[in-house]
Amino acid sequence: MNGILNFVGFILLIASVFVFGLIGMAAEMGIAVAASGIFLAFANLDKFSEFKGAGFEAKLKEAVNEANATIENLKEVAKPLIKTNLFALAKAGRFSEGAFNKSHDVYDQLSELQEKIGLEGQDLENSKSSYLNIHAWDMVSELSGNIERSGNEKFSVTSREAMDTHSFEVAPDINKFNELVSGLELNEVSKRQYEALKSYYAKYKL
Repeated sequence: MNGILNFVGFILLIASVFVFGLIGMAAEMGIAVAASGIFLAFANLDKFSEFKGAGFEAKLKEAVNEANATIENLKEVAKPLIKTNLFALAKAGRFSEGAFNKSHDVYDQLSELQEKIGLEGQDLENSKSSYLNIHAWDMVSELSGNIERSGNEKFSVTSREAMDTHSFEVAPDINKFNELVSGLELNEVSKRQYEALKSYYAKYKL
């Protein structure tokens, strides 16, 4: 169990520094790093009886025993950190890089950690859905633009009219998009992006 908790704490620490640093949220990064450090400290209580630093000394084992801390307390620390990181990831770098160049590795790792430590809750699922939905919209938008630039005039307008606009709440209707693309001659770039879009939908079951 300690190994899993250490892994969770380490990934949350790295993800916090990476995501908040990337989007310039220094205060949030500091809070997340501090919370991750506390999480790691509690996960390793059996390795030490006293914690020293910054001019204070706390007997963690005694304090935790008095508070009857359990693994559920640790989960409650991890839950808001995962939610916050997912929220930041959903908005980070959306307009500074191509949608199809974005790596979803951090999302995959956070999702895997959630499953490993048994975190549940509709709020977490909503955070995950928001991430997946908005990036699906970005991918559809970028592909539509490329199809339009390759000679299919006003395709972006047509796709928006058929599927509505960007939303964190719901993903684009891939069946409607397939109907729009059906019969079109796509260039090589658009073909690769279209396959990547379909793979994204299949992988994340959108």
